[in-house]
Amino acid sequence: MNILLIIKNWKLFTGIVLANYLILIASQTVLLNEIVFFNTYSEQLTYERSLELFHKMRSLSWINYVVTPVMLLLKFSVLSVLLYIGVFFTDLHKDLTLTKVFKVVIVSEVVFLIASITKLLWFIFFAGNYSLNDISFFYPLSLINLFDRDEVASYWIYPLQTANLFQFVYVFLLALGLSRISSVKRAAADKVVLATYVPGIIIWVALIMFLTLDTQV
Repeated sequence: MNILLIIKNWKLFTGIVLANYLILIASQTVLLNEIVFFNTYSEQLTYERSLELFHKMRSLSWINYVVTPVMLLLKFSVLSVLLYIGVFFTDLHKDLTLTKVFKVVIVSEVVFLIASITKLLWFIFFAGNYSLNDISFFYPLSLINLFDRDEVASYWIYPLQTANLFQFVYVFLLALGLSRISSVKRAAADKVVLATYVPGIIIWVALIMFLTLDTQV
């Protein structure tokens, strides 16, 4: 982690964005095709109509490339500020600046890139005949995989997807990064992450559940 001190935050951010772009390209090229759209909408649409929908989706795919860096920057900024609030109130701000916290958040995002690659490889090699619903439902190494899609109410999908092994590794990397990039002891870094990120993700999941319920009423 100390070697990252000499790498500028904007370079790390650019690397994460480019990695996400590669995953997007691979997903749109390999996972999403006419057959997948027909599998998804075969009961509602003819093959010709599903093909038309597929090409319309492809024509709008550029939006993902515009939104991705914006959403990542927003995510990293919010998480950094949240963690820094914990750093400030535990009187560790002399050792941990907001810039260092931002760097740790960016680097820790690698674990979710691995999750995306794992999901991509799963559908390429193991999923067989799948639909868009299967892609949106599945998340590697998460509690959602213990259930069939028909067994889970829509408002429980996101919480069960969020409860995954990668999320635990992410928490571990945040704490490890905060301690490695500064003179802060690991126990203190653990307390900062557990007191800020963990409640934050719980509130976020609860908000998504509420919004999902609200759209169904």
